[in-house]
Amino acid sequence: MGNSPRPDVIVALPAFNERDALPRLLRRIAAAPGGPYRTLVVDDGSSDGTAEAAEACREALPGLRVVRHDRNRGLGAALQTGWTEALRELPDDGAVITMDADDTHDPAVIARLLDLLAAGADVAIASRFQPGGGEVGLSPARRVFSRGAGVLLAAARPIAGVRDYTCGYRAYRAGMLRRAFQAYGQNGLITAPGFACSAEVLVKLAALGARCAEAPLVLRYDLKRGKSKMKVLRTIGGYFYILRVTRRRPAAARAAIRPRATGGGGS
Repeated sequence: MGNSPRPDVIVALPAFNERDALPRLLRRIAAAPGGPYRTLVVDDGSSDGTAEAAEACREALPGLRVVRHDRNRGLGAALQTGWTEALRELPDDGAVITMDADDTHDPAVIARLLDLLAAGADVAIASRFQPGGGEVGLSPARRVFSRGAGVLLAAARPIAGVRDYTCGYRAYRAGMLRRAFQAYGQNGLITAPGFACSAEVLVKLAALGARCAEAPLVLRYDLKRGKSKMKVLRTIGGYFYILRVTRRRPAAARAAIRPRATGGGGS
């Protein structure tokens, strides 16, 4: 492409057995507005050649890096690896983007999420429930499930500016993630099983005073190949687990809020 990737943004992609979809997504990231972006693929113990498929895209996407787990550890572990690797390189005002590796998320939304961070948000969410957002190709049962989860979480743990608690397509201010790891510990930010960890992170960051905003996303589930990896019953249990473990804000998290009162910009 000839352009150097943005040094202040890293797109972190947790990937498990996405050999077919991941190269398409990486090419779309390479052409996304505001890029090219440095991209980190976390291969979570795939058995289908996902890492090799990603490596083959290096020419199209400058700044691409692939990290491998020796076994499948789950979404939470893959997210944590991506964040840990990204935070080694980013300043506090940099951004970590997370999105699904199955090509159902449009990389064009990255620029809108970064605009929200530039306007003062600490977490910018690609939301199916904002005007202009939506879902294509999702079964009626999955639609009911996703909306029901959102209603439950919003009622129990309301967060200003948030309607979509469960979509993992987000932009995080690097300084906010650092504060979260300091408050909850390196292994305490993500404890929920399976896909529920995305909601857990959001609730815990909000408890630290993170400012959240949303941009519309049309989820293109019709582009997904193969079956969903989400286990519905396990995810439902995970949401109730989140409500239990976030009932009270930990003392360390309360203390971490105080510097924010005198600081600016979320760093």
